[in-house]
Parts: sequence; C-alpha cells; structure tokens
Amino acid sequence: MISNIKILIVQPVTLLALGILIGLPSTSSAKEEIEELVIKGGGKHVKLSGKITFVATSSGHKEIYICNADGSDVYRITTDSGLNVSPALSPDSNHITHTGYQSGYADIYHLNLKSGNRRRIIKAPGTNSGAVFSPDGSKIALTMSFVGNPEIFVVDIGGIKAKRITKTSGVETSPTWSQDGKFIAYSSDAGGRPLLYIAPAAGGPPQRLSVDYNHCTEPSWSPDGKKIAFNVRKDGGYSVAVYSFNDRTTKLVGRGEDPSWAPDSTHLVYSTGRKLVITDTLGGATTPVVTGLGRISEPNWSRR
Repeated sequence: MISNIKILIVQPVTLLALGILIGLPSTSSAKEEIEELVIKGGGKHVKLSGKITFVATSSGHKEIYICNADGSDVYRITTDSGLNVSPALSPDSNHITHTGYQSGYADIYHLNLKSGNRRRIIKAPGTNSGAVFSPDGSKIALTMSFVGNPEIFVVDIGGIKAKRITKTSGVETSPTWSQDGKFIAYSSDAGGRPLLYIAPAAGGPPQRLSVDYNHCTEPSWSPDGKKIAFNVRKDGGYSVAVYSFNDRTTKLVGRGEDPSWAPDSTHLVYSTGRKLVITDTLGGATTPVVTGLGRISEPNWSRR
C-alpha cells in the first residue's frame, strides 16, 4: 500500500512540477527482484519484478503514474492537469507510450523515464490510442481512426509510416503482442459484439479466438505466449478471464478490469475501480497493491 506520492518531472512539454513530493525513480534494473509481496488469501510469499504504470485521478484529472510491482515508490509521471490515458511500458521499463490530449486531440506521446523527455510521436486525424510496445521495443501497435473507423496499425518507433493490420467496418481496439512479436491480439465488434481476434503483425487475415464469452475486451498476451487475459461482461459488470492456448479453456480469475500480465506469466494486475490488485492465476490468491489515488484504471506491467 502506498504512503507517499512522488512526481517525476517530465520535459520538454510544459508540465507542472507541483505535488506532495518531488523525486526521481530508482535507477535499479527492472529485472532486479523487489521486496517480497505476501499474496493475501494464501499467505504465499512471491518476488515480483518489473514496473507497473497506470492512470489515476487523485489530482482531479486523469494522469499517468508508475510504481514497483509491489505497489511501492509511486510516482506521478504527468502533471498536465489534462487528460492522459492508456499508458504502456517498454520491455525494459525505461519508456512509456500513452495517449494525451494536450493539442486538443488524441495523440500518442513517448516518455523517456531516464531523461525525463516527452515527445509526441503520432499525430493523425481522429483518435490515436492504445499504443503498446512490441516485445523487442522497436515497434508499437495501436488504434488509429484516420481511415474512418478505428483500426489496428503497427508503427516503427521513430518511423513515419503506419502499417494497417485490420480492415473492417467495426471498431478494433486494445492490441497486444505475442511473445515473439509475430502476432497481435485485439478486440473487435465487427461481428456485432466485441470479441477477440488474432492477426499476423506483418499483415494477413485474422482469426477469431474461441472463448466461452460473447463480450470480450482489453486482451493481454502473457510474456510466455501461452495465455491471454481479457475482460468479460458478466452479471452487469466486468470480470477478468484467462484463456489457455495449451488446453483451449477459459477461466475467471477475478472481478475487475484492464488485466495485464506480470513478467512471470502467472500473476495479473487489474483495476477494481479504486484499487490495483494482483492475482495469482494458478492459486487464486489476491492482494491490493495500490489504493488511495481516486479512480485507478488501465494498469500495464512491463515484460521484464
């Protein structure tokens, strides 16, 4: 659970350097194992690595935050007093992409957490959202609507051309990469309701992922490539489900939204509204790791 909130000053975009505490994140490697976390419900001591970024509203606006995998060392990354959403960490935890509305439109920004620099990397008509790094960090997949409706595209980091992956009359959102970077899973309502699909990252026909639910959003592909976590609409709310490629089964693992895998491909972080919780998808034990920041959403866990 958190005790202090720190603010990381990001430049050169004009950001307010105001807050409870100003500081810089630890320079230790993201691979370094952090303090043991006791997963409540099972008394199991686990060591979790990587960083988690998320959106919270404690400032009165949707801003980007980052913390260790156990919820310690929480930093507010953006201080625009604007709208910042859909953060995603690079595989090495040194960079974040997110959607920002600083220009009045939904653009994609790139944050360098070491230098503190932020730059807009995608500006196109319409909505640009959901950018996520490829496993090698060289590309991003995202949703862009300049073609008329939201479709999935792939862009090289620093590149100027966007490769279109999907072409439907529906809405395609929430891309997530396979562990080898060859495929992208996403949600599409082209069939009338949101379902999960997988398409080659180089382009090609998609295939629908057969799961046990008919309203599926926000997929997250595990780093080991063996599972996809996603949201399902159930009993008037959202639950987190996990599909296994090994036995082609789906199981519910928690009540919440926006799941994201830990580097160990066993634990998931997701939002329950005002908390971030971590769940052991094998044992079922769950514990809250961040709370007290208003509405919390869209967590994203680095791959290592």
